[in-house]
Amino acid sequence: MLQPMEHDAATAPGDEFVDADVARRIEALDAEYAGHMVALRAATAPASGAESLLRAGATCAWFGPESVLSHVFGLGLADDATEEDLEAIEAFYRAKGDGRVQVELCPFARRWTVDRLGARGYRVTGFEQVMACRVGARAPRPSPNPRLEVRVVDPGSEVGLAEWARVAGEGFFSPDRVPRALEGVFELTPRLPGTTVLLALVDGEPAAAAGVTVQHGLAALFGGATLPAFRRSGAHGALLAERLDLAARGGAEWATAGALPGSASQRNMERRGFRVAYTRPVLGKTL
Repeated sequence: MLQPMEHDAATAPGDEFVDADVARRIEALDAEYAGHMVALRAATAPASGAESLLRAGATCAWFGPESVLSHVFGLGLADDATEEDLEAIEAFYRAKGDGRVQVELCPFARRWTVDRLGARGYRVTGFEQVMACRVGARAPRPSPNPRLEVRVVDPGSEVGLAEWARVAGEGFFSPDRVPRALEGVFELTPRLPGTTVLLALVDGEPAAAAGVTVQHGLAALFGGATLPAFRRSGAHGALLAERLDLAARGGAEWATAGALPGSASQRNMERRGFRVAYTRPVLGKTL
């Protein structure tokens, strides 16, 4: 989705086929939330220049220089992208001074859109596995650890949200090395509609963070990361179980998460019932 990929996975059976309709729903949710994130960034940091453009059924998001959210989402799904559309999209990013366009392209995009991107010089710069599983009939919860507590972060608590952002950032990276591509992302994610963020505590100490967004019958799992000192404590598994319970209570039919191809994250997800729904290439062009 529009967040850091999972460090681990969830639990559910996964023998159902993900068709084009479900893929479009997943892509539409990504596009919707990219737009929300940009709007939040623009409201909280007006000097950032954060802005989005809706064109050819796609959300063209610019969150900041080199950001993972400064991408085009949903291109070629609702409408075919004409040459005029692509010119407008490139002009939007050129005006931002980032020097590039990045398109997260669903393999169910219309063929003409793919052909036009290729003819304009777009090339594959990376891949992401979009993982999915049905919500319901999940494996049993992990054995309870009396030292472990899972806590939903109060969305009205600035202190709690700041602590969540700190744990999530340090779980993925060292405190002073959060990359430019993720600057501002952890701080704003908890404010997205339909989003719940959670902390796992071991002996009362924050140990792991994770989040889930439930909207439109989908549950997007993101941001799952554990601080190095607390790995193998069961914190991540407890967070996964809690998020899938939230997904079920919220009426979600599918749970989704992202993983790098062949990564430990992908393997862990597959062990717990997720399957690769599709592989999404990122196409880039230098302006």
